[in-house]
Parts: sequence; structure tokens; C-alpha cells
Amino acid sequence: MCAFIYALNDADERVRAKAADEIGDQLRKNNCCCSPQLTAALTCALGDCDKKVVREATQALELCGYEVVEGCCDKPCCHTGCAPSGCSPSAAPAPAPTSDPKAYFPSRFQDQKQSRRRLSGNSLSNLFGLID
Repeated sequence: MCAFIYALNDADERVRAKAADEIGDQLRKNNCCCSPQLTAALTCALGDCDKKVVREATQALELCGYEVVEGCCDKPCCHTGCAPSGCSPSAAPAPAPTSDPKAYFPSRFQDQKQSRRRLSGNSLSNLFGLID
């Protein structure tokens, strides 16, 4: 049964459908195999994009004693996608203010460097930084 549960997560929809079908076959033979892990895996398979996987998972869950119902009711909002005013999400909070960036800016570095050391006239004494 574990191999079938793992196969429900396969990339190929044919493998997932076959796994759900085999789970249903095993449940027909022995109904006591309905574990919480199997129920959770079949419930996740209900959201599969392949209709055959969903159909087989629905049948397997019904063999476990669960009633699978369509998630949408017959209210107008199911067809228009609107949300009731009490359930609509609130606006996102404003972002935190940014601080001054700590990045390296060559222009600022040059300003600091020139303020520390001033050369006098046309002197070549500071050419190599040996004599101050």
C-alpha cells in the first residue's frame, strides 16, 4: 500500500491514476486498510489536475466510508468568484521604512580621503608616502 501512496505523487498522470485504481482494488479486497495516511494521500489526490485520478481517488475514499462532495455550492458567488464582504482579505501592511544604505560609494570615500590628507603646493615629498 505504501508503494501506491508514493505513486500518487508521480509526475505521470497515468501512474497516478493506476495507483489510485489499485488502492481502490485493494480496499475492495480488504476494507481495513483505510489508514489516516491513505486517507490523507487520497484527499490530496482529489486536487489532481487529471480527471481520472480524481475519479479513482473519489471511489477509493467512498470505499473507506467517506462521502466526497463537490466543493462549490449553488450560490451566485461560486460562479462569479466574489467573496463576501466579511471574508475578503485585508490590505497588506505598508512596508517598513528603509534605512540609509551601507553600501560602498566611491564618491563618499573620496571625500573622506581628501579631508584627511591635504597636499601643500607642488611638493613631491609625499609622492611615495614615505615622508610627511
